[in-house]
Amino acid sequence: MRSLRRRLLLSLWVSVVAVAVVSASIAYVQVSNRAKGLLDAQLEQIATLVAAHGNGKAQAARPEDSEIDVAIWNRDGALQSASTSLMAEQHATQPGFTEILLNGEPYRLYTTILDGQHIEVAQPVDVRDDQAEAAALAALLPMLLLMPLLGIVIALVIRTLLQPVRNLAAAVSQRDIFAKESLPSQGLPKEVMPLVEEINRLLARQNAAAARERHFVEDAAHALRTPLAALQLQADVLDGSPDPTERSARLTDLRAGIQRASRLVDQLLSLANVESIIDDPGAPADVDATLLEVLALYAPVASAAQVFLEISGRAHAAIKCAPRYLILICSNLLDNALRYSPTGGRVELRAASTDAETQIEVWDQGPGLAQQELRRVFERFYRVAGDVRAGSGLGLATVEALVVQLGGRISLHNRTDHSGLIARVTLPCMEYPPT
Repeated sequence: MRSLRRRLLLSLWVSVVAVAVVSASIAYVQVSNRAKGLLDAQLEQIATLVAAHGNGKAQAARPEDSEIDVAIWNRDGALQSASTSLMAEQHATQPGFTEILLNGEPYRLYTTILDGQHIEVAQPVDVRDDQAEAAALAALLPMLLLMPLLGIVIALVIRTLLQPVRNLAAAVSQRDIFAKESLPSQGLPKEVMPLVEEINRLLARQNAAAARERHFVEDAAHALRTPLAALQLQADVLDGSPDPTERSARLTDLRAGIQRASRLVDQLLSLANVESIIDDPGAPADVDATLLEVLALYAPVASAAQVFLEISGRAHAAIKCAPRYLILICSNLLDNALRYSPTGGRVELRAASTDAETQIEVWDQGPGLAQQELRRVFERFYRVAGDVRAGSGLGLATVEALVVQLGGRISLHNRTDHSGLIARVTLPCMEYPPT
């Protein structure tokens, strides 16, 4: 796997080299052309100076170390002077610049006519090219020297900017497996922040999941300690009793204890499942259809308890969760309602909805709760003082955990028209499914 630092360095260096080559090429051509333009201007100046010096009476001479040849002809076309025999003849009739060959070598020739004099100034092309190249290379020298320095600066800058990322990696490598703190984000580049934030959210979810598992183990140990001790005691009594009638009674108690322990285990597993993250809530649940299913499921239980069970109202809505979650919510609420409603009482399952929310209520005719108990009954294993009915204190805790997972809320209210309790669940709803 290639490192980000190496890829950045390679990409930037290649880009810098490419830009430098293009820039150097353009600069070289421009400086070279500029240098040749200056040499042309030099030829013009020499021609003007030669014409003005003594009005053509002086002998033309080659300027020192310039390799420039000069020739002058008078009005009559007679050669007045020439710096070399190569310039003894006129090579151009029109003023201006041209390229000629002298003794097989290319020359740059400038011709002008001043005060009737025909003046020609020539310079070898090789000399001009050498001077232009020297000027161009002199202009490129700072760029050539700065390129390695620029590469070093780029490497140092990238190293400095990525140092917080290396520090973060070092912090993660030294992190304890059970650490709960979020990853530090100070000084990190903006582009890395979304990744760190998502990692911190993942760590938070993992910490919450670990806490739930730890609490589940603690709750399970706490909840099962007493039933298992009672079962052990009943088994000991059963084993030591010689009376068949007493043994039969103890056996009945033992079976009931086993059933309570089994139900408690089911509730603990249900709570553990609910408290896990619902990554895929499943297809939307039609509220009305699901409540009819719950009614059919609990009709025999209500009949056996001699409690009238009915549904009133229709929600005409769907919630974004699998039907089994809605069934689990209603089942726990109906368990409590049927357990506390008196013989001949009525339990009513109501449903209604708005554009954004669906509200499900379970109305019973039980004794209700004291005001200070309405919130405490959602605590795990909490039992109202003096309550002798069978139960583990996990049903409402399970419902609340599931409702919160689904983005809703739950509350309990005492009825004002009759003794009893109202369990109200509010869940975000979706558009009603087409029929």
